[in-house]
Amino acid sequence: MQTVIDLSRLRHNIRRFRALTHNEFCAVVKSNAYGHGFAVAKYIEPLVDCFMVATADEAFELSALVNKPILSLGGEIYPFTRVYSPQIIPTVCDVNGLNAVVKSGYNRFSVAVNTGMNRLGADEQRLNEIVSYCKQNDIMPWSVYSHLYAMSAAPEQASEFERLTADKILQAKRHLYCSTALDLPGFNLYDMTRSGIAMYGYHTGMDICMRVRARIVELAHVERGSHVGYGDYILDRDATIATVRCGYADGLRRTDKQLYMTVRGVKCKIVGMPCMDLCMIDVTGIPCRIGEFAYLISSKEDTEYLAKCYGTIVYEVLTGFNGRSERIYM
Repeated sequence: MQTVIDLSRLRHNIRRFRALTHNEFCAVVKSNAYGHGFAVAKYIEPLVDCFMVATADEAFELSALVNKPILSLGGEIYPFTRVYSPQIIPTVCDVNGLNAVVKSGYNRFSVAVNTGMNRLGADEQRLNEIVSYCKQNDIMPWSVYSHLYAMSAAPEQASEFERLTADKILQAKRHLYCSTALDLPGFNLYDMTRSGIAMYGYHTGMDICMRVRARIVELAHVERGSHVGYGDYILDRDATIATVRCGYADGLRRTDKQLYMTVRGVKCKIVGMPCMDLCMIDVTGIPCRIGEFAYLISSKEDTEYLAKCYGTIVYEVLTGFNGRSERIYM
């Protein structure tokens, strides 16, 4: 399977996002850039102010590719006490974590604030302790941020964010909104916005950057009444069946819903259950050849349809192509 990344679309999306928000831009490239691959970071670095990842391992890996600051989300402090990198900005949620990263040499750090999601972040008491520590040691956070748990909660969480970050110490590079910023006209977007899913094209006015395809490796005429694949799938008519080099080990999941791949602009049913490494599609009447591509994703609608069939969200579909898929950057 191949994931083909259109870098011109990615750069267009970033420019479009920045034109709408008018503040600093943080490119979210966690989970291998939502399945697009860490390598995209080096192609977009001139257009962004910083990057955001989820784990210390991601931060250290990304630091070998780019020079801009890398903000690592909260949850882990220990890895940063073992390795120092001036490019990386760890997130702290309490004074113990702050003390640990400062003593490990990090003079830049971010503070996560809990405004209602109750996942990670300092509550009011912990924030007061962090402020006291900063004043005693004459330091300031590099940034202070929180995260929305629902669009409907934006006004309430923004109000809580304002209240909790009222101290001057906590007003350095504040950021609350990610791709949701595009849906909140008139809101105070603070000093920076973070973008993941919109940057990769899944928002109105943006273009998807990744197509997913695999090669046809076999073509066969199969008679009505014959089995195809594992299980009990039986053809109800004579058909031309193409075997395609992708399966559930590549991110094409097994489901009881009807899935499709596109060949020469025609949607073709996946017949039988996807195997680990292969799947079969009905290409009856399509003059295709061995070696050409069948597309699992060629449009935003394809990704959304897969998410619906899998009973999940677009994010999970995209990050599912992190295995052995070959990435091609155009």
